[in-house]
Amino acid sequence: MQRRLADNITSDHLSCPICRDTLKDPKLLPCDHSICYECLTQLIESTRRFNKFSCPVDRREITASSYIISAEQWASSFPTDDLSLLLLQAISGDNKTETKPKDGIPCSDHPQNVCDFFCFGCYQIICSECAVENHRSTECDCKKFKKCADLAREKLRDAHDEIENLIRYGQDTVMKETGKDQLLMQSRQQIRNTVYKLKTIVQDFEKMINRKCLDILSNVDSVSNVEQLKKRTEGIVKDLKRVRDEIELSKSLTSTKDILTVLSKIPESLQKNTELLYSLAVSDNPIQLKLELNEKFLDLCDTLVDQPIGTVHVVPADSIDFEDTEATVCSKRITFSSDVLPLRAFELEPYQAIQVEPSESENKITARFTGVIIHGHSIIAIDNANFKVQRFRDTIENQFIDEVSIPSIYDITNIHKNDDVLVTAPGTQSRLIRLSSYKGLSIISEKVTENAYFNISQLPDYTYAVICHSSPSCASKKRVNFHWSRGVTSHIDIIDVDGNVLKHFSEAFLCEPTEFGDPFIMPLKSICCLPNGNIVVSIETKTNSFISCINQNGPVKWTYDLNDTPEGVCFYDGRIYVFLRESKVVRVLSVDGDLKPVSTLRLPNYFGDGNSLFVGRNLLSVIDKTELIRIYKLQC
Repeated sequence: MQRRLADNITSDHLSCPICRDTLKDPKLLPCDHSICYECLTQLIESTRRFNKFSCPVDRREITASSYIISAEQWASSFPTDDLSLLLLQAISGDNKTETKPKDGIPCSDHPQNVCDFFCFGCYQIICSECAVENHRSTECDCKKFKKCADLAREKLRDAHDEIENLIRYGQDTVMKETGKDQLLMQSRQQIRNTVYKLKTIVQDFEKMINRKCLDILSNVDSVSNVEQLKKRTEGIVKDLKRVRDEIELSKSLTSTKDILTVLSKIPESLQKNTELLYSLAVSDNPIQLKLELNEKFLDLCDTLVDQPIGTVHVVPADSIDFEDTEATVCSKRITFSSDVLPLRAFELEPYQAIQVEPSESENKITARFTGVIIHGHSIIAIDNANFKVQRFRDTIENQFIDEVSIPSIYDITNIHKNDDVLVTAPGTQSRLIRLSSYKGLSIISEKVTENAYFNISQLPDYTYAVICHSSPSCASKKRVNFHWSRGVTSHIDIIDVDGNVLKHFSEAFLCEPTEFGDPFIMPLKSICCLPNGNIVVSIETKTNSFISCINQNGPVKWTYDLNDTPEGVCFYDGRIYVFLRESKVVRVLSVDGDLKPVSTLRLPNYFGDGNSLFVGRNLLSVIDKTELIRIYKLQC
């Protein structure tokens, strides 16, 4: 009976579904079916080109983790079915000779058994019956004690490493939080010290004001003290009454000696009291006191009352560096902090570059670009060295379209809602030229100008602002010895599209020489116009470099010191872009509401001076009087 039961178990549960023989080196598939190692290797080999095979029992597909693994390696990767081996040993009677160790660990579920298995899935010490009955899931991995040592040591090492990592993480967390707390405490203390210092300054200021007010009041009291005057006058009158009484008394005296004695004292007493009365120097005119306060002091107090004392910035300790900047707005000098240092600059993405090779003629002249605009779907550039206006496609690098030759050309700008453009040509005979770009670049009209027009920018009311450089009248008579560094004056003209001058702004008006120093060689460098008609120009004097904004109908609206040398300026989408020569970055200023810096842009692989700047249609272009125009993608 037992033999037949053992044979049935062997044939039904412990036989290979492929060879039908008793399992040999059984491998356990993910679907919990077992196959001989050799049969599994042959099965994998037969379906190797599909990189998968199906279980011969339930047809479940099993896919290999890689195409390069061999059939033997894949078959060996499946776990050994230790439970089937255990059952085979029990049926064959091999375990009858084994004796249970007396010092073994008794099983909690089967007290009659000694534990000789360990489940690495449940991390439990179990007996053979537990392994057969309760640990048959795919998560379980039961192994006999004698096969557990290496795997157990590996699991212990993994657990040890994991615990060490957790300990380090906890210690690092405490250290970081401690460091943060210390930095926060230092920041709080620094702010408190600053506030206490400010409070002390205010208290000292209040004491000084009180002292000065007391001085003023004491001076007021010293002008005329009626009480003292009254007391002194009453004393003199009292003494005079005494003298008068003595005289009345002497009249009734019979002795001549006594009368003469009284009479001898009267002149001295009269003289003394007369001098005392006149020493009071009381004027018949009424006295009125008037206090004239210092107007500058009052203006300063009004300004301080309206200004915020300070702002607390809650930011990561290493994420923002602040830079102090200054500006003069509406004749008031203000200082503020901004988080737009060059080291925090946002790097733009290069878009394309324009570089034209010189012609193959004997006298090759390298291009010298001085101006650029985006017009339609093309880029129009000014080559000042070769006297050419050249047009390129805006999507393909160096894709030339057409050109036109014009002597002494310098800068270019668009005409409002028109296919035409305006070009300045400050040569021997300075001109303003209108070009058509409808089919090909061609000259429509020319206007000879009295002054040499260089940089030009478009105003919103169909007018244009141009920078003019002119030499003294004597210079033209000695053209051979003339040098730009001597006697050059700069100013701005407002002109119409035909070149007629509508307004004129001198360099003294633009530079405010009383505050920033006298202008010197061509101080006006680059220009741009705002939608409200104001004009922004970059200026360099003997002692200062700044940008200035002027109103066409009034004085300078504001000046802004960027702690650097501004070169090219441009306006686009509510912001002013300024190239800073020393930092090699573009500073972006917001003019929406308050004037303030909002970001800093770094141009990768650019090392020029940025004499001119153009921003439009989310593209930023740098022109620096060289043979290369760099264009960057502006991410708004």
